[in-house]
Amino acid sequence: MSEKRKKQKSGLEWQPKIKVEKVTVDNPFYSKAHQGVGANPVKIQAQMNIRESAIVTLAARKQINEAQLAAATRFRALYEAMGGAGAGSFDYSREPVDGGGSREPLTEQQIRAGQELKRCREILGIKAYDIMSKVAGQGYAIGELAKSHRERTTLADYLKDGLDEMARNWGYENRGTQRKRA
Repeated sequence: MSEKRKKQKSGLEWQPKIKVEKVTVDNPFYSKAHQGVGANPVKIQAQMNIRESAIVTLAARKQINEAQLAAATRFRALYEAMGGAGAGSFDYSREPVDGGGSREPLTEQQIRAGQELKRCREILGIKAYDIMSKVAGQGYAIGELAKSHRERTTLADYLKDGLDEMARNWGYENRGTQRKRA
């Protein structure tokens, strides 16, 4: 049997994570100066790969609102600014090797992102922050983290509650004290 047939039969062949759907997004070219003009809509239709991340999938399925999506996007940007899992440490016990070069120092952006993520962890708590890091930061799907329906539901609830809290903290959603603008 050929190698290609073996891969197909065993299901080990790589499949891209692509599913393109039409979604409504903020118009990046919207201008308040031309408000009310038909060629200047606030929202537009766009094609988007909804499997790009779990957050995008949840937003496309209308399982999270715009404020939660904005909070997840900001969290992801902070997480990526830190270099993924955060700043690495230097092992002083290892002897330096020629050609290895020295470790790059932390940038101001990484320091600010680290401080903001620390604040997120204090607000969310350890468990909710861990779930937020895996789903919003690293792009894991909830189904990859939990196998049973009950576990998936629980993780989704933790994620949504955390996104609500961060949306309120960052001002994407008010606490009911201000009127929402149209």
